[in-house]
Amino acid sequence: MLVCIVAGSAAMAARVQWYVEVLTDPISKKPLLEARVLTQEGYAFKLMRKNDNSIWGEFTLPRSSQAMLTSDKLPIYNVDQHDRIDLDELKKLEVGSDPTLYRIAGRSIEFIIWGDARRGFIPPILRQMMLGENVRVTYFTILGERIEAELTLRRANEAIAQFLKVKPLDPKADTTEEPAESFALVAKRFQELCDDLRFTGNDTDYTRCRDLFFRCSETPAQTSETFQQCLGFNPTQMTKPPAPADAATPKS
Repeated sequence: MLVCIVAGSAAMAARVQWYVEVLTDPISKKPLLEARVLTQEGYAFKLMRKNDNSIWGEFTLPRSSQAMLTSDKLPIYNVDQHDRIDLDELKKLEVGSDPTLYRIAGRSIEFIIWGDARRGFIPPILRQMMLGENVRVTYFTILGERIEAELTLRRANEAIAQFLKVKPLDPKADTTEEPAESFALVAKRFQELCDDLRFTGNDTDYTRCRDLFFRCSETPAQTSETFQQCLGFNPTQMTKPPAPADAATPKS
């Protein structure tokens, strides 16, 4: 009997993998694809594409959990040993008082991953997921708890490829693009450089750096790529701060 229980648990664990859900757009009636996973503990993660071609993620706590996510501190997630993505950085990209880049509803949070993902394009964090083994999420509750969750990326390569309508990646030939140049990471690293300017003895440089950041973040229909162009900043090249002289005429 014990052998049967162990064998049953192993079989159930093997079935925990990413899959594609086919939904119907309520307006256009066109099929919509979502890539999803649901763990044995009840944690869920899914990827979805909005009508404006942006790609969003959704992380959900188990139904059995009494915990509720807090908006005071948003979750942090990363794939394997890659850079951690702190969703709190999205707050610094918001223009108005109401959040537009993330939404919290009880045990779930939706958040933007990529602003304008053209067909056939694989955003860096999704590339990491397609080639990775696990995604780790650190989340915070309204009671002040800090909790860790781990979700498998088994068959994420095939599911995400189908979701994006691209070919699955070859683990032997393809590599992840490091670091993942998402909105959050670009914002974080640029602001780190701005903060460094506070210790140069020239307050004007720091102010102009921060002004450039806010002007660029308020540009409509901004993608991660155009955000970098507006800032004149590449997060993979952090040897020196951005030139404040470029702050006068941000690009669109």
